[in-house]
Amino acid sequence: MPGPSIRFQSVLRSSMPHLPERSPLVIVVSHLDELTRREPVALTLGTFDGVHRGHRRIIERTVAVARDAGIPSVLMTFDPHPREVIGRQGDPTYLLTSIDERMTLLDGLELDACVVLPFTRDLSVLDAETFFEEYLLRRLNASHIVVGVDHAFGKGRSGSAPELQRLGQKHGIDISVVSQLLVEGIKVSSTTIRNALLSGAIRQANLFLGRPYALRGIVVRGDGVGSTLGFPTANIELTDDNKLLPRSGVYIVAVGFDGNRHYGIMNIGRRPTLSKQMHISVEVHIFITSGNLYGQSMQIALLDRLRDEIRFENREQLIGQIQTDIAFAKERIPKLETDYNNEQFSFFKE
Repeated sequence: MPGPSIRFQSVLRSSMPHLPERSPLVIVVSHLDELTRREPVALTLGTFDGVHRGHRRIIERTVAVARDAGIPSVLMTFDPHPREVIGRQGDPTYLLTSIDERMTLLDGLELDACVVLPFTRDLSVLDAETFFEEYLLRRLNASHIVVGVDHAFGKGRSGSAPELQRLGQKHGIDISVVSQLLVEGIKVSSTTIRNALLSGAIRQANLFLGRPYALRGIVVRGDGVGSTLGFPTANIELTDDNKLLPRSGVYIVAVGFDGNRHYGIMNIGRRPTLSKQMHISVEVHIFITSGNLYGQSMQIALLDRLRDEIRFENREQLIGQIQTDIAFAKERIPKLETDYNNEQFSFFKE
């Protein structure tokens, strides 16, 4: 049951035209000065990249606190990701989820509102106490703040959980610090999941996420080599340049488009047998499909990893390996459908 209705004085989307209109859950502002909240809220804040199981544990606590107090539950996040603003000059920032994906995932978690604040250089230099007093208290009127044990905010990440507790005690604000979630003895975090994806451990990454890791993109024209091998592929151009690509290799995937869920195999890599291309490509062979797919938007959920990308001596060896990959994938899919239940596919846009 949602908490009390929540009203903010001003909502502007002009600073983030890429973020589509959604339910009243999403509130986008160009600066928190645009917000005036008179009634108290239960608040959690962070980047929430991936909206993984650890994040959801914090959000569930926030919603529970809000319901007990009879006040709205609010999540504040940032766009762009702080790493894109204060990271090393020239180094790319690869993320588990775009802001739009984050909002889609958060939309089903019973929060009363999500505030998306643009992260700027000016915001990055605010010390923790100023941010706490001016933004969390004066603008959002937080009466209870919920964070994870590793949470940090403010310049230089000086606002640790212990510092937040000190500020809460000083201002009479309740602070809840949620303990770290361990799965199979491993700390669940966005960094842990990124590392798992980069090493090809897709099942571990999915376990920590609580759902299959997914890519989004549009089918574009390739060189048609897949068709000459007898395995036509959809060449995918990702819609987000900052999306983290897992380790190169061959994956079993579910593909969502045209209102249906399809299955297939996907190759991420440079196709060493067929070309000397330097860039990484993403190609999907869908087992059952028909018609022209060019221009089609697709969502691709990575279910399992079959193997590394291999350079074969000739096309015949490559064709034989693809046939083996397809046969093994089709054999595995019924078990994977059981492993990833419908609830875990609830984010998936078919």
